[in-house]
Amino acid sequence: MKVWQADLAIIGAGTIWGLAYVFTRWGLSDCSPSLFLLTRFALALFVSLLLFGRSLKGLSSTTAWRGIILGFYMGSGYLLQNYSVNFTEVSRAAFIGALTLPAIPVVSFILFREKIKLNNFIGIVLALIGLYLLLDPQFSGLNIGDLVAFLSIPFWALYLIYINVYTEGNDEPYLTERLLILQFVGAIPLVALCSIIFESGLTPALHPDLVKGLNPSGQFWAGLIYCAILASIVIVFIQTACQKHTTPVQAMICFQVEPVMATIGAFFFLNEPINLKMGIGALIIILGVLTSEIGSLLISKKEED
Repeated sequence: MKVWQADLAIIGAGTIWGLAYVFTRWGLSDCSPSLFLLTRFALALFVSLLLFGRSLKGLSSTTAWRGIILGFYMGSGYLLQNYSVNFTEVSRAAFIGALTLPAIPVVSFILFREKIKLNNFIGIVLALIGLYLLLDPQFSGLNIGDLVAFLSIPFWALYLIYINVYTEGNDEPYLTERLLILQFVGAIPLVALCSIIFESGLTPALHPDLVKGLNPSGQFWAGLIYCAILASIVIVFIQTACQKHTTPVQAMICFQVEPVMATIGAFFFLNEPINLKMGIGALIIILGVLTSEIGSLLISKKEED
């Protein structure tokens, strides 16, 4: 698989992920955050086992631990993001979460002394400017939700980095299918523990949305099925299979289509308005993605020549 093909697949995953905001909003309207995430991952695990369960035959302990570690990072990122939006505006949480983009080269440099390419750096700057305009956050002082959103950044950075570390150059049979299943195995215990501690009534409720339980309405089932199948299985499969052909930084830049699609989905399905500043921000994000991609294609062509 060529780099541009992998990046195109990741852009497709980002599109699915962006639209998942609409379905997550529907699901959370009738379910507490951790419980919704638990049912989402449980359904994703069940379907993954039906589709790829045979791939676990002959599984090595190394691959098992790697999948569980990736699942812990993924589960932590989703948990913190879900909780953050209960205590702050969605735009603030989304903008803070997008800071994963500049965090990746910092973490990569700390862990592996990996330098960032100029075209990726320009793409990062453009994407962050576009995100700021798109989300139009009004920072009036940090609150607890903002701090929780900040805590998710290193988990997402580590997740994207270690997908590359664990898959690049690894020709193990059924590696993608195995890591797909194991990531849900690694995420579920953490999500279940948080659901028991924060949403079961064992501790004082931090927010009303954390103790509303489960009301399996039509919106809940639509949100659950979309998030479990498309926004979990399909996205994780694409990331695991394709990211080894690109870099964590470039993958994160490709994922900046996510807020664009989230905004479009919110406009059509949730009647949320789109103003001129948001439209300009979306165009700048796309420009950032194209800058990174075209630069990488030119570099690859130059190296081939």
